[in-house]
Amino acid sequence: MEPLRIGFIGTTSPHSFMFLDTLRLMPETVGRIALVEIDPTRIERSGCEFVYNSYEDMLYAERPELCFIMLRADEVEEPAVRCAESHVPFILDKHCARSSDSMRRILDACETHQVKMATGYMWRYSPIARQLRAWVGAGMFGIPYCLDMRIVTTAAEVRLGDEQFAWLFERSKSGGGILLWLGCHYVDIARFILQREVVAVSAITSRLTTAASDVEDVASVSLLFEGGVVGTLHAAYVMPKGLQSAYDTAFCLWGSEGDAVWTPTIGLNPTLRIRSVHGDMARCPERTIEYHDVSEPTAYCGTRLAVHWLRDMLTTLAGGKDFGATGRDALKVLEVCEAAYQSAETGQRVELPR
Repeated sequence: MEPLRIGFIGTTSPHSFMFLDTLRLMPETVGRIALVEIDPTRIERSGCEFVYNSYEDMLYAERPELCFIMLRADEVEEPAVRCAESHVPFILDKHCARSSDSMRRILDACETHQVKMATGYMWRYSPIARQLRAWVGAGMFGIPYCLDMRIVTTAAEVRLGDEQFAWLFERSKSGGGILLWLGCHYVDIARFILQREVVAVSAITSRLTTAASDVEDVASVSLLFEGGVVGTLHAAYVMPKGLQSAYDTAFCLWGSEGDAVWTPTIGLNPTLRIRSVHGDMARCPERTIEYHDVSEPTAYCGTRLAVHWLRDMLTTLAGGKDFGATGRDALKVLEVCEAAYQSAETGQRVELPR
């Protein structure tokens, strides 16, 4: 397979430059990168040699085999639809669009023109997530009863200091706060591991920061999944600058025959503790598995896993197949988060469309 011609539309998505740096770690897969950007400072930072003022010009001149659309959430719809019309598969960083309505229009274009798209929901690629999904499917934990998920990270005041992240704190541009930007990962991974959809949501959100923000910095969400499984998600921008770790994360699952605790969900050295009385597991019911990724400082997330994830994504999309979390998965996440915001505003439980 010859190295792919890549179009790279914009650099305002928070992970834009991380993705560019990761692409450069795989010269056997990625060839020419054509950037669409008009800001001289951003162009210089990108290090890209081939630069266009508009994505229309880039699509016409470069004929890319795949595009990254790395814009603010309120700006992705038009270029995504145009890529679909040009029969170019594309990648959107999570949370993919400002609203579910926008995401539906993107999906309609993809389905009309038979174009594949992928998303920035990387956690499905984690060997821990895949193992948990397999074990749930095999009945290792019996009947799933409930789960608890947590993402606590740096305060809004800290994140607003980085221009790549500042727009996330403007609802008109992002669509929401920490629930939409980071809680989205947990909504997606819970659906993936349980292999069940969310059917109802109750939520409370709060904005406690003194920073220039009009989105929530704390969210607590109760999720009802198919089959009666109950989940909770706590997400918060609260940590001050200067702490050794910028994240406190966990994913916990309990069932009729066992349980699992995955912590941290972010980082090089996560641990998975499992307990089960199912089948042969009963002979040694408690086990702890340590995972050790390889540091890759210039890659997205700083890990070698991210390089493998992105390489597999590119080659799979270029081959005309779905990869990981699809646009349909991204829509489901947006619908859950929007239902949570509606619940927080009205004080009522919100049912999701089936």
